[in-house]
Amino acid sequence: MAPAIAPRRRRPTAWLVASALLVGAIVVACGSGTPTARPSPSLVTLDFTPPPTSGLPSLLPTHSPGRTTLNGGWPVGWDVTFCTDFADATVAHELVIDVERAIADENPSDALGLANELAQTAPIASTEITRMKDWEPAAQLKTDMTAMLDLDTQAAAAYQSFFNDGVKTALKQARQLRSQVGKQVAPINTELQALADMGLACPGTDLKFETF
Repeated sequence: MAPAIAPRRRRPTAWLVASALLVGAIVVACGSGTPTARPSPSLVTLDFTPPPTSGLPSLLPTHSPGRTTLNGGWPVGWDVTFCTDFADATVAHELVIDVERAIADENPSDALGLANELAQTAPIASTEITRMKDWEPAAQLKTDMTAMLDLDTQAAAAYQSFFNDGVKTALKQARQLRSQVGKQVAPINTELQALADMGLACPGTDLKFETF
């Protein structure tokens, strides 16, 4: 009688392999650690460059051109310009006074010389005052000083006509213009005093014109 043959073991079938793979997948998916978030492949990578430190807004106050100062409230530099222009206007004013003093002293050559200086100085001073930056508290002063200097210029021309050409009526005209200048002094000095009360001061001179 032939010996009995032991049954052959079968290799795992395909379904066993598939089951093992499924179990492995479930174990991985249910791991104890929290999965690390990964960027979505659909996001667009942005190139971000931090701004330089110097570009940050300053916390310090800024001052715009034309902003007024605390002293008197006039525009920055206005007081310096005014004092320069006022000095030239004062010279013109003194000349229109001194012409008549030279005439009274019977010194026609000096009177003519003073009239010539007045003819040069008054228009320059008038132009300076006209170009001076506008500032409301000094608006009327600017107008009045310009008008007074224009009268000085006309008076100078009349004096020159009298001394150079011997036109007698020119002397009368010059004196009438000079008289109008004298009438302008009081209101102008009042306006100058108002600026002085606000703190305006010009070194080496008082803020007033000589009366006559």
